[in-house]
Amino acid sequence: MAVESSREFARISNIYDRGRSAENVEFWAEEAERLAGLHEGSLVMDLGCGTGIYGLGIMERSSSVVFGFDPVPDMLGKARDKAPDFPVMRAVAEKIPARSGVLDLIYASQVWHHIAGRQEAADECARVLRRGGCMIVRTISHDQLKGKTVFKYFPEILPNQLMVYPSDDEFRTYFRRAGFSSTETLPYNMERYQTAGELIEVAEKKLWSMFRPITQQGLERGVAELRRWDEEHGGAPVRNDETITLVVGRK
Repeated sequence: MAVESSREFARISNIYDRGRSAENVEFWAEEAERLAGLHEGSLVMDLGCGTGIYGLGIMERSSSVVFGFDPVPDMLGKARDKAPDFPVMRAVAEKIPARSGVLDLIYASQVWHHIAGRQEAADECARVLRRGGCMIVRTISHDQLKGKTVFKYFPEILPNQLMVYPSDDEFRTYFRRAGFSSTETLPYNMERYQTAGELIEVAEKKLWSMFRPITQQGLERGVAELRRWDEEHGGAPVRNDETITLVVGRK
């Protein structure tokens, strides 16, 4: 992870979860359990765990043994505050703190586009997974990015996100070179609504990393459009579907 990204995550660590409050963590934990065949005692690593949202969700759903790591101490501090029994440590994906061949699942939610050495990270994931183990990357495909509601209001940042997020083909290349036996991409689209006020807070406080490269003019224009929507629709929520792709690699 770049130093600039680490600083930004440290800055928003106290309010990070507010930008994820609309995510259906329970559903994604169920999918992780199903796709990886988790059971009580399965060993799971939350790669780039942040404040522990998904690691804790998987632990609660499956009764697996879950630990996490992240390069940002402030985010890890929030994870420890939530659940002192959730083991977390400071590390990067290019050098995973685990023995070879021991993990049943590696889960990485919205983190792969922040990793500097993506092939090195894929190699490390393959190393620490047991034979038959599973890697799940929760991400957004390029087709999904092009259809996201947020870019209707903030179109300036879409080209940057298409460069930042790996494509489906890139994921397949990373995983094939790392030695995974198969890789599949599973797209999801879940109807979701958020208030204009919620989206404005996300944009102004840059709770989603996609807002970091936006200009002040682009930010103000999008916020004004959202406020106009709010006024014209009497506070009705904006449809902002949760469009996600799970990239599933099997060793």
